[in-house]
Amino acid sequence: MFAWRKRIGHICPGSISTSAYDFYLVAPEGVGLFSVTNPIEDWRDDEYERSLAKVEQAAKYLASVHVDFIAHVGVPLVVSQGPEFMRRFLSQVEAQTGLPASTTINSAKEALRSLGAERIIVLTPFPPETHQRVVSFLASEGFAVEAEARMETKFKDLYLIGEREVYDFMTRAVRRGPKVEAVFAPCPQWHAFELTRSLELATGLPFVTGDGCDFWYAFKTLGVTGVKPGYGILLDQLSAVDKPDVVGAK
Repeated sequence: MFAWRKRIGHICPGSISTSAYDFYLVAPEGVGLFSVTNPIEDWRDDEYERSLAKVEQAAKYLASVHVDFIAHVGVPLVVSQGPEFMRRFLSQVEAQTGLPASTTINSAKEALRSLGAERIIVLTPFPPETHQRVVSFLASEGFAVEAEARMETKFKDLYLIGEREVYDFMTRAVRRGPKVEAVFAPCPQWHAFELTRSLELATGLPFVTGDGCDFWYAFKTLGVTGVKPGYGILLDQLSAVDKPDVVGAK
């Protein structure tokens, strides 16, 4: 049976192509992704609000198909509303479904804390206002954003950004910046997740990407281990396989 071990519900504000691909790079056997999309058309507050208004319906649908966890992904929507909104939002989703839930910016702050990172760099492909909201949100949660940089990109062109372009942008930004303890690089569509190990080797810093923290938080919450290694320090925390006791073993 598909996803006989655990089922991760996934609500996305865009195409799920990259996140689905990334998920199965690391998910252990028996863990599956159940994704629905409430797509936005552009980086605009009215689009964020329209998509957020549909989350309750999407979450209830995922609960009805027996998922074990609900991940609402995409940083711009939630940071447009502020930290208190995020807490209310997650409480509502959990109350409506009876399931544990998270959203990317919540998963990111927990991931950064698990790495012991307080001084960070933030790198995004978001427009100026949305980018600044990410920085301000993390600062309000106690992180010191020592440096930040953004790549100018249209929303529907995110998928066209090449991996080399992302790698060069991120490594240059880190090398120009001050000494920090981690890098936060949200947004799955610009292929940061697949580059995580290469970026960490090049910079000597842990990278927390959008997909990386979303998967990590869901797996950690559900007690999933045996995550496929090689996609960064964060997820490698969960790569150990629990060995079951064997009856009669000596």
